[in-house]
Amino acid sequence: MRLLARLTRPLCVAASIFGMLAVLGAFAASGDTVADRVFGQAGSFTTHTANNGGVSASSLSNPSGVAIDSAGHFYVADQLNNRVLEYDSPLTSQTAARVFGQGGSFTTSTANNGGVSANSLNQPVTVAVDSGGRLYVADANNNRVLEYDSPLTSQTATRVFGQAGSFTTNSNGGLGATSLTEPQGVTVDSLGRLYVADYANSRVLEYDSPLTSQTATRVFGQAGSFTTNTANNGGISASSLWNPTGMVVDSAAHLYIADFGNNRVLEYDSPLTSQTATRVFGQAGSFTTNTANNGGISASSLSNPTGMGVDSAARLYIADAFNNRVLEYDNPLASQTATRVFGQGDSFTTNVGNGGDGGASSLLFPIGVAVGNAADLYVADAFNNRVLEYDTPVQPPPSVGGVAQQPAISALPSRTSASSGYQHTTFALAAAAVATSILVAGGTWAARRRHKLNG
Repeated sequence: MRLLARLTRPLCVAASIFGMLAVLGAFAASGDTVADRVFGQAGSFTTHTANNGGVSASSLSNPSGVAIDSAGHFYVADQLNNRVLEYDSPLTSQTAARVFGQGGSFTTSTANNGGVSANSLNQPVTVAVDSGGRLYVADANNNRVLEYDSPLTSQTATRVFGQAGSFTTNSNGGLGATSLTEPQGVTVDSLGRLYVADYANSRVLEYDSPLTSQTATRVFGQAGSFTTNTANNGGISASSLWNPTGMVVDSAAHLYIADFGNNRVLEYDSPLTSQTATRVFGQAGSFTTNTANNGGISASSLSNPTGMGVDSAARLYIADAFNNRVLEYDNPLASQTATRVFGQGDSFTTNVGNGGDGGASSLLFPIGVAVGNAADLYVADAFNNRVLEYDTPVQPPPSVGGVAQQPAISALPSRTSASSGYQHTTFALAAAAVATSILVAGGTWAARRRHKLNG
């Protein structure tokens, strides 16, 4: 695996008007779309610095995944710092209590610190926690998923998926039911089944409980075959995938997959005896199209969705990354039209990077989503180098129309077609206001999702 076009820093922000507007945005209330707490920016909603104040127990650099366990402990995949941070409950402090991947140190950020091992990480992307308190980490650049058994008093993994049981290798080892190539998503259902978004193989693997075997028992996206990795195998359909990035399973065991390259989310009804999706989000009900913002930016469109979350009432939350927003669907099995939007000042027809007020109500390439035990929403706001928490955001949805847009920067994604299972993606930011400017210097998370560039 060669990341030839990797960009080293996800964000450099310069704002003039936004700085003043963000002060107003900080006055959040429970049940709205303005964040109430921020991790990674020393409590400030108006800064976006990677490792603000230096690499520490309170800094973040391109956070990409979030999870909450049953005790209320909070986990963040701090991707560019090559670590996972744990914040203990109650979350009254934005300082982490435990670190995985750095030999116990909060002040280092080395990839595979000390060498590839059961203690190392190389750009972890997502995290998940099961009902028994076990932690799962998609260790993307090591082509593996690590499991840490409960209680998490040790930062040494106890099980590895994708490396034939070895903690000291990180090759893909040949395509099969035991291999992984750049896994981007991980989730666990209520029965202990593990699901992995095997991104570069354009498939999702399911491992049945108990997880005593690291051999997958079911594959989605490859017509049942464990030895193919074709993007949109057989053509774009209800059973194809192109670079999936995330999954979530609701309380009724329905599976949702973020089909990143196809600009859609697929839903598979329980029981998962079929690898053909039942519903599609983002493509106006069609399983044979994959247009970004199909029909225009709206409450039913998507542009490269990434992570997802569900709450106890089966409401679905999708990180619509290229649209710089998170969408909430109050009854996703009945309607594939979102009822609430975060990151766009309550407008469904804009996709402004750091829109709204540029502070507590803005987002810039959100990747991960999780819902806490009290229905609080957590969003990994990757390019702003922070995680935002919204207190119990569920309420009657706001009016869709009549919301004034902030004249700011429009995110203009462009993309090329797939060749051999990899998506090539580029970002462009176009100025739309003289007094406001945002410079995006790059993003490693996105860089991973746009290669293989030269084999």
